[in-house]
Amino acid sequence: MLLTRMRIFLRCALVAIAVLVFSIVGSVAAGEPSGAQEFKDNCARCHGADAKGGGPDANSKPGYRPPDLTTIAASNGGKFPREQIYEVIDGGKRLPGHYSFNSPMPLWGLSFQLKGQEYSAQSEGAVKQRINALLDYLESIQTK
Repeated sequence: MLLTRMRIFLRCALVAIAVLVFSIVGSVAAGEPSGAQEFKDNCARCHGADAKGGGPDANSKPGYRPPDLTTIAASNGGKFPREQIYEVIDGGKRLPGHYSFNSPMPLWGLSFQLKGQEYSAQSEGAVKQRINALLDYLESIQTK
């Protein structure tokens, strides 16, 4: 009888631990959107849900047209230029003579900063994580 009670207790303890682990993992994962979700939330309004440049805000600035993001690799000899696209998303290379300050492309490196912790190591890490998730997604949707 004592052995049965111990087994029941151990099973309950294991179930409780499993529930706790899954809830922690779930809340961490919920705080870190996937690249597809980042794209949907931040990019699709201009680049379109299919990333081909036809989102509802695509023509909001005369003279600018969002590019088709599914052909980046094809335009670069079949290789996805991760660092170059990182810089475009981050906005860090938008300097006179490089990118137009009038571009409608947001500076996501600024927008993704953690509120109240801007430019801290933790905030910069969060920016990199979000942009890298976007890059993973963009690389996954390249036309073959």
